[in-house]
Amino acid sequence: MSVLRGILLIVLLAPVGLMSASAQNRGLLEVSGRVSINSKPVKLIRKRFYLFRGGLVANKAIVDKLKATEPATRDCFYCKLNASSEYIAWLRTGDCESPYCREITTDDIAKVREFQDAYQKGLKRYPGKPLLAQKWLTTYLAPDLRDGFYRQRKALIANILGGVKPLKTAMTDSITIAATFIDIPLASTDPSTKSKETFLISNLIPIEIGGKSYLWACEKDIGSSAKETLRLAVPEAGKTIKGCEVIIRDIPVCTTGSCQK
Repeated sequence: MSVLRGILLIVLLAPVGLMSASAQNRGLLEVSGRVSINSKPVKLIRKRFYLFRGGLVANKAIVDKLKATEPATRDCFYCKLNASSEYIAWLRTGDCESPYCREITTDDIAKVREFQDAYQKGLKRYPGKPLLAQKWLTTYLAPDLRDGFYRQRKALIANILGGVKPLKTAMTDSITIAATFIDIPLASTDPSTKSKETFLISNLIPIEIGGKSYLWACEKDIGSSAKETLRLAVPEAGKTIKGCEVIIRDIPVCTTGSCQK
């Protein structure tokens, strides 16, 4: 009888525990990737954003590093590797940072020297199987051409953060053109409170658009009562945007082996 009572007690209390766990104070934030630049609409797709607890003042060390750091652009990185103009153009067309971002077609292989060389190496590994050689083409690209830019950016982010861990990260997609942060843990554990907490949102790595790069560090108050939306904007000349640091730089002109402003 005592065993049955114990089981019954567990069953009765289980929903209470689940309710208390689900009732934690959580926030929801959507970062819109639709930006107007020079009066033209731009969609930021496949761009990663980072969420930090605290605003611009609390994260001053990170913001200062963002202002002081000027990373190599995509074109300059590949120019210094003496990549062909066709390879750089292929990356630029799809706004890609590496050959993994989209499918490499037979036409691409015919036009891009690096793809052709890697494809031929694949055919030696898979004789008589051209589709398989095409599928595994990236395996036979030089390591720096394949993922060197990604590794450089990863090291750059680690240096900017200096050991600080983002609370969450999210990437914009091609459908909603937004990065959505769900279940953001708020400092207040009482979901009935309407108080808000300040967070910092930044892409950390400059986004290249046209001949310039753009980097946002914006603070946003988030609560649990409703979804918050951060709409990125570019300030007019000589003006600022409240609650945001927007770092805009000219992209260097790159030719094979060198980059110059």
